[in-house]
Amino acid sequence: MTYMLNLIVVGNPDYYSFFSDSKGEESFPVSRLFESTPDSLRKKLLPLTSKTYQFLQELPVIFMTEPEFEVDEEGNTGGYYSHIRIGRISNIRAKTINREKVLAFNYDLTDIIGKKFLTSEKEYVKKLELGSFGLNRNFWAVKDIDVKEFFEILGISVKAPEASAAVKTEAPDNNEDLEVISDINEYLEIILNHPQENNEEVFYRGHSDISYQLEPSLFRKNTQGNYRYRYHESDMITELLTVQPAEFRDDRYMLDKLVRMQHYGLPTRLLDVSTNPLIALYFACSKIKRDKDGNEIDGNVIILTAPKSEIKFFDSDTVSCIANLSRLPSRIKSNLNTSLATQAFNATEECGQLLHLIRDEKSYFKNIIDPAHLSKIVLVKGRFSNARISSQAGAFLLFGENVDLPETGLSTLNVRKLVIRNKERLMQQLSRFGINESTVYPGIEKAATEIAKLYDGRS
Repeated sequence: MTYMLNLIVVGNPDYYSFFSDSKGEESFPVSRLFESTPDSLRKKLLPLTSKTYQFLQELPVIFMTEPEFEVDEEGNTGGYYSHIRIGRISNIRAKTINREKVLAFNYDLTDIIGKKFLTSEKEYVKKLELGSFGLNRNFWAVKDIDVKEFFEILGISVKAPEASAAVKTEAPDNNEDLEVISDINEYLEIILNHPQENNEEVFYRGHSDISYQLEPSLFRKNTQGNYRYRYHESDMITELLTVQPAEFRDDRYMLDKLVRMQHYGLPTRLLDVSTNPLIALYFACSKIKRDKDGNEIDGNVIILTAPKSEIKFFDSDTVSCIANLSRLPSRIKSNLNTSLATQAFNATEECGQLLHLIRDEKSYFKNIIDPAHLSKIVLVKGRFSNARISSQAGAFLLFGENVDLPETGLSTLNVRKLVIRNKERLMQQLSRFGINESTVYPGIEKAATEIAKLYDGRS
């Protein structure tokens, strides 16, 4: 067990009542939940469940404003400061406010620390593992540290009252209650009995390691909980289009380009899914990993059920809007305010730049964007532009900007997870269904490898 606390950082304190009232009700975007949280903690706390909420409610909360630089009327500088309060939260629940998923909660402040100057940014950012943005970004993190040590790292000489001290606790593991599959007959029974309405369609994804999250490669984080590629999206795309223009010559839509980039290993905002449950099971079993004690690490299969009305195709206008977000520089994407009304949003410079990109692929596109579309995760059936997509019965989850992951409760996408064990046996059973390396990865190299396996050791 370790000491832990919640750290909630906001840019404008006027938007949040915990900087004006000692108690009340507030909410926070799910899209910024668990940023700068150690990866080992985040994996345990997702998907969001009642156990997650109970755990967060047990921890003290430090509310902070983003650091500001003090300059008085005479030009004298005082350094960076932040307004700080400490309290507790209760009654956490998921809500949708202005088309955005949030966690609503009640708060009760225990200590008003006030305006405090901070120590060297380089020092506290590194020690607290806050990533490239430091405290200069709205986020809600869970930190395995106590209140006293937190203030010491910030260089704040304040005695944290006992009532505010972090409790010694352990994060729940939300994967403990999942269904376990170790035989293909068990798997097929669950698949065939999975509830599905006539107006719904089901997709599947397999992970060789149960700790992997339902997130595209672009949004993946390092062990400190910070994004690895997200803020370099447009740079990576531009560079690849520059050095390999011939590869993308026949791709009319930006989605087609992203699919091809994904195929060649570039991190994108696409997440592969399949309409074939056996393909997903193959990916869950294809890599057998072991922990430090030599035990097989569980895989998992995620079952995604979505209304047919929410499924898009490669030429969808909504898909064009989201896919072209990838070409916007990070500073432009960060200024997109999708909570604005449609007319107000379309009057912004950022929207104008996005419209320009969309009209590059669709000259007929109307000069108007629904901002709600940019904060969605959409299921897309792409074109079978290569043999691999076809063989894997491929489709994609296309992630918009500042959108919460499906594990956090996306309203249009039902998520069910299965634990996969005894992978070697399951792979043997899958082979009897014709699901093996050569069929999943079509091509002469894989076919040759699979044939060699069949004849290995034969007399």
